[in-house]
Order: sequence, then structure tokens, then C-alpha cells
Amino acid sequence: MGNEKLFEENFDRIKKTMRFEKTDRVPVLPTGNAYCAKAAGVLLAYYCANGPGSCDVHLKCWTQMNPTVDAVQCDLYNVGFLCPQWLSNVKVPGIDLPPDELWQVEEAELMKVDDYKKIVEGGFYNWFLPFIKEKFNDPLGRVATTIAAGPEARRKYTEAGIVPLVSAIVTIPFEVFCGGRSMIKFMIDMIKQADLLEEALKVAAAEMLEANRQMLKMAKPYGVWVGGWRAASNLMSPKMWERFVWPYFKATTEMVIEEGVIPILHLDANWTSSLDYFRELPKHKCIMSPDGATDIHKARKVMDNHMAILGDVHAEMLAFDSPAEVTKYVQDLIKEFGGQGYMVSSGCDIPFNAKIENVQAMVSAAHEM
Repeated sequence: MGNEKLFEENFDRIKKTMRFEKTDRVPVLPTGNAYCAKAAGVLLAYYCANGPGSCDVHLKCWTQMNPTVDAVQCDLYNVGFLCPQWLSNVKVPGIDLPPDELWQVEEAELMKVDDYKKIVEGGFYNWFLPFIKEKFNDPLGRVATTIAAGPEARRKYTEAGIVPLVSAIVTIPFEVFCGGRSMIKFMIDMIKQADLLEEALKVAAAEMLEANRQMLKMAKPYGVWVGGWRAASNLMSPKMWERFVWPYFKATTEMVIEEGVIPILHLDANWTSSLDYFRELPKHKCIMSPDGATDIHKARKVMDNHMAILGDVHAEMLAFDSPAEVTKYVQDLIKEFGGQGYMVSSGCDIPFNAKIENVQAMVSAAHEM
């Protein structure tokens, strides 16, 4: 079988799963940047210093897996992406940390309440671009070569028969502001600065929505993560979540669909209490990806024949359990879903300390059913 045919078969298997159609087996779509470096025998310091080369590290990891994966959720990576995404500094192995220690996001109150006013009065990007250039030493400039390497990375995956399903991350203003303000300060803002915060969220959301739309038109990815980290519904009251999170998350997801791109709803933390809202999104157009904290069994019942689910092999399971336990967990989920509307992956990234044999068991489990 040629790799072009393999690519088409793998992508077709994913699309059929999204439509809850029967397939020959359940698709496997892993993700794990630091893990890829470990599995490929590459120091994290080298991996972080060579963003465009991260594609080759990922490919080395996944093409060594037997049997093969259908797709990956990250075609290439640069830790510098985290600075503008979370408005936080990042400690990097080989610079701020030992050469094979995992990078660390350094949370601090870099954004002030007055910054909300600046956004409302002058616009989001008029505030954002000078802010990140000053605070994080021009992060967009530092990741430019990695972004430019995207088309070549996707070509390499296609030649290997693997679908590079996720080539970008889009998120909502809540996540950006929460990182910049720091979590505690931001949670206080939702109470004491609620009206000002909402004004700033609306301004930022409109501009981010249009910027992300133009990015998708230019890059033409197969899919993107629509990221939710601290916006999980268990971290705030239902009224706060309905006011500050869901309208923006829904609008962003609908925009991605409008542009013909698959939204992978990357849901870190616990979203169990808000699962019903996701039925408001178009049927068979999204993939829900919980990280292990959301109740995947309830998600299956709520999303039944509406939205496929990807996940959620727990990080601690991949790090500390046995291959037999990983295989049983995955195959029990496949049985529960009836082989339809389900795809195998870790819950969020495969952890850096995952056992290679456990990741191999996760991948193999779908092929053995």
C-alpha cells in the first residue's frame, strides 16, 4: 500500500468516525510534544532550540510505532507559542533549566486591571502586540521560522501516510486574560470587575475571531485545537461560565467550522457540568477531546450520535500503570462506545515521563479489537 493511499484511508476513517459510521477499526490520534523528544532520543534542550526540526522528531517517534497511528494532533512545536497564548514567561531547558528538564510556564501578574480599559478604549491587538513584544522579547518573531515550516511539515506527514490533523491552536480571550492576570487575580476580576471584564472580552473576541479566521484561510489546516484550559465549567459558577466562557467558545468553534476546518475541542480540567451545551454545536462537525477529568462516560451518553469523542487515556496511567492495564482501559472504552464515534488518544498530551511500552499499548489496543 502506498503512503498516499494510507493517508487517504486514515483520514477517511477519522471522518467516518465523526459521522458515527462503522469503520474497520477505531482511529488512533496521539499527541505529546516532550514525549516525542524522549521517544526519539532527543534532549529537550535540542528540541526546544529547533522549532522547525520538531516535525522530524515527532515523525521519528510516531513512525517507529508499530502498528502505525492514523493522525497526530501536533505537526510541529515551539515552546515560544506559550508566551502569547498564556501571556506568561516560559522557562526553557538548556537556558533556564537543566537540558532534559520539562519546560515550565511561569505564572505572574503581568497584566493589570487598567489593561482591560486600554483594550476597551483602543482595541485588543493595539494593546496585545506591543504588550507581548515588551514582556516576552518579541515571541512572534522568535516563532516565525517554526510557523513558516508548517507546510513542509504537513507534506512530510502526508508522505508518511499520517494525517497532521492539528496544525494550530485557537482559543478565547478568557484563557489569554487569565494567564496574564494570574488565575487568582482573574477569578477576583470576574466578581469585582465583571462589567469591565465583559467589555474587554467582547472587544478581544471580535478581533481574535477575525484574526483566526484569516489565519485559517491562509494556512488551510485540516483541523485545529479550540483550546479550553482554565475555562472549565467546574472552576466557576454556572452563571459566570455562561457569561464569560460559552458564548466565546461557541462562536470560535462555529467560525472554525465555517472555514471548513475540523475543531478538536481540547478540554483540559473538568467540563462535565456543561456537556449539554456542546449539543448546540453543529452535528458531526467537531471532535470532543477531554483530558481525563471530564467524565467520558457521561460525555458519551450526552454526545450520543452528535459529536465524536477523542481520548482520554490518563496521564498517570501512561506514566505508572502496566501495558496490560492501558490495553484494558482502551479496549473497554472501545466496547462501551460500540466502535462508533470514538477515537483513541491520551487525555491531553502524553506526559514526558510516560513509559514507551504503555504508549505502544495504547496505540496497539485499537488494532487488536
